Order: sequence, then structure tokens, then C-alpha cells
Amino acid sequence: MAEDKTRFVGTWLKADSPACAALYPAVLRLEANGLYRGVPAPPAQFATWDVGTWQPTDASHLAISTANDAVIKYEFSLAGDTLTFVDTQGCRFSYRRDG
Repeated sequence: MAEDKTRFVGTWLKADSPACAALYPAVLRLEANGLYRGVPAPPAQFATWDVGTWQPTDASHLAISTANDAVIKYEFSLAGDTLTFVDTQGCRFSYRRDG
């Protein structure tokens, strides 16, 4: 699945943020080497995705390590420049590619 990673690489800005998505960062930077960095807003706020690893596991799931080092599979869809996640609690939130 290494070739599939390239479509995710880059900086993503939270576009759709329901209350249930408050623990996810405002900015998500996915690196080609499988590492990521999340930036919360405001900066001192806790984000469940702070720094860690990410990896596609199949055509509709990404495994992302969380702030407590657990690796969780998140359902996703990628349409154009919009990356939408659904977490294990059913919370749906989206990011738009920056740039």
C-alpha cells in the first residue's frame, strides 16, 4: 500500500468540526515516511492526534497512533481535496487539503 500513501501526504485543515470532533487537531500534517503531527486550536488544547504514525490498512481505513500510543483504525473517504474520517464512536469530521 505504499503507493496509496502519496494521496494523503500534505497539510490538512479541519473543515467540518462537530462538537464530537473537538479532540482532533485543527491542522493535520501527514508525512510520506508514515509520521504525522497534529496542531490543536488553541495551541494548548489537548488533541488525540498529537504526533505519531499513520498507515492505510485497506481502501477505507487508516491506522493512526493516538496521544496514548494506541493505534486505532479510522474509517475514511477521500474525495478531491476533502479527507473525511469517522471515528470508532461514529463521529464524522473532515479536513481540506491546504494549498
